[in-house]
Amino acid sequence: MEMIDKKAIIKGCLIKQEMQIQDFEKEIQDLKSEIYDHDVIPSQDGGGTTERQEVLARYESELEFLKSELAKLESIDWERVHEVVDTGAVVVTDKRVFFVAVSTEEVEVNGSSIFGLSTQAPIFLQMKGKKSGDEFDFNGQHYKISKVY
Repeated sequence: MEMIDKKAIIKGCLIKQEMQIQDFEKEIQDLKSEIYDHDVIPSQDGGGTTERQEVLARYESELEFLKSELAKLESIDWERVHEVVDTGAVVVTDKRVFFVAVSTEEVEVNGSSIFGLSTQAPIFLQMKGKKSGDEFDFNGQHYKISKVY
């Protein structure tokens, strides 16, 4: 497998992250509308407003997390070539290609499927510090690393 341009991978992840942020911002806006734009007497809403406020707080917290992940992505030096698996590395295995930065699930880049991986993910802990030619096991699957960059 030829090397996939890391700058293109980061761009794909940034787009996906920005779309998630926009989705959450819209959900938050809609929820705020529901909560604050209705003249509901508390005794008539059956506690629904409180539940919606709790959901709103969770969404706002998730939005802050997504924004911090976006900042992490923006700070990655795409020109840096990694010798071992660490933050910012592209890891090519016999099963899939990982990009170690943030959890973005799969991103299509130049016809290849890249799996965005957080440094908090259990599989990252199994591959951290490994280099091309190394192997590791995760969830009953055996992986062989063919390239790290």
